[in-house]
Formats: sequence, C-alpha cells, structure tokens
Amino acid sequence: MTGIALGIVLASAFLHAGWNFLLKKSDRKIVFIWWFQLAALILFSPMFLYYCGDAPIPLAGWLCIVATGLIHAGYFWFMGGAYQRGDLSLVYPLARGSGPLFVPILAVILLHEEIAPLGGLGIGLIIAGIYCANLRSFENGAFLEPFRALRGGASLWALSTGLMIAGYTLVDKVGVGLVYPPVYIYIMVSITWLALTPWILIRERGRILQEWRRHACAIFIVGFFSILTYMMILFALTMSKVSYVAAVREVSIVLSAYFGVFYLGEKHGRQKLLGALLITLGVIAIGLSR
Repeated sequence: MTGIALGIVLASAFLHAGWNFLLKKSDRKIVFIWWFQLAALILFSPMFLYYCGDAPIPLAGWLCIVATGLIHAGYFWFMGGAYQRGDLSLVYPLARGSGPLFVPILAVILLHEEIAPLGGLGIGLIIAGIYCANLRSFENGAFLEPFRALRGGASLWALSTGLMIAGYTLVDKVGVGLVYPPVYIYIMVSITWLALTPWILIRERGRILQEWRRHACAIFIVGFFSILTYMMILFALTMSKVSYVAAVREVSIVLSAYFGVFYLGEKHGRQKLLGALLITLGVIAIGLSR
C-alpha cells in the first residue's frame, strides 16, 4: 500500500468514527439520521448533476440501487436504535465488526464458498471481541453477562446493524461495477431517505424541528462526511488492494472505542477497548485472507 493510499484510508477511518461520535451526541438518533441524509443530498446534488448523464443505468444496476437503498434504510434504523440504547464504544465496534463476520458466513451458506484458515481465525477473534465488549468486569461472576446482553438492548441492535452491513456489502460489490459510484451512492441515499421519511413524519413529527434547532451544524457536518468517507475509500481502492484498504479502514473500530471511553466518559472502558482491539484484528485477518 502506498503512503498516499494509507493516508487516505486512515483519514477516512478517523472521519467515519468522528461522524458516528456526533451521531451518538444527538438527541433523537433516527431523526438526526433523517436530517443528515437530507443534508447529504443537498450538499452533493451538484456532483450528481455533473455525473448523472455520463452513462445510462442498466436494469441490473437499478435493482442493486433499490436493494442497497432499502437495506441502508434498515442499517440506519438499527444504528439509530443501537445508539439510542447503548454506548458508542460498544455499538460501533459490534456493528462494524459483525458486518465482516457475517459476510463470509453468508458466502458459505449462499455461495458455497470456503473459509480460509486466516479467515477462520478472524471470525474467532471477532466473536471473542464481541464477548469482551459486553463484559462489565473481568471477575468470575461477570462471565455470563455477554450472553445476557445479546438477548436484547443495544448489543442486539448493533449486531442487526452489522447484518445490514453484510447485506449491502454483497449488493454494492455488484452494483458499483454496473453504475458509476457517485451516481450509485447519490440515488442510494435518496432511496434510503425516502424509505425513512414516512416513519419520521408519522411517529417523530414533534421532534423534527427540535433536532434541527439543537444540532443543525452537526447535521451538515455528518451529511458531508458520511458521503466523503465512502468516496475516499473508493479512491483508495484505485491505488491499493481491496484487502489492504478494508483492513486498514477498520482502525475506526478502535478510534470509536477511544472516543466513547475518553471523550464521552462511557463505563467499562478496559473491556470495551480490548473488545474493539480484538474485533479490529479479526476484521484485518478476514480482509487479508481474501
């Protein structure tokens, strides 16, 4: 990996953890998500208008865009629910780490692929990391806590977010080969925003203006960086191997745990930092096994 590619991926990881930090600090997470998606559509509309006429979109491309848009709606729904219920230092590592965990498992079930030994090691490390992140202490009596945590609450919502990540990853792998990425991303965000809108207008109507008044600046910051970080990864992929980019990008898992523990004062920091580190190593192992 070149120095430029490494710098771009590390910057993307930092910014991705950063906008999740701002999301966690918002009041009503799903309303904040709805707002920043709208902000992203406004901010990046010139880019879409510039590229949208370059090439027609085939039917298969449209199917991928609609599928990933709806899956992203589920992704943001579960993400908002997870952050509403749990800590940044727990939710982000579980969500981002379980996505790469589910992808090879789904590939074995649906595509009959085989998991390489290094990939198997990575899966084991992620599972161990998820376990550690849910520990309240390292004392004997706390070892059953992670199993209780996975029955509901933030951990279950975070793992559901990871399942959505696995789903849109498999779709996007095909979709970006059929549709020019800036156009693909913009239409996908539009579909995601439209899918979330009925719920927001019906169930969250009273909180729409309140969230805007309290977090308008953060909404535009997150709207900008949520798209930019993905663009940065796509650009880095043109300069380096996919496995290297995917592995380095997961530094954001450790960064999110650090932000949560040291800037938000979240509890059980040692367990969460250890869990985030194990999850990161597991994701890197899976990435390098491809």
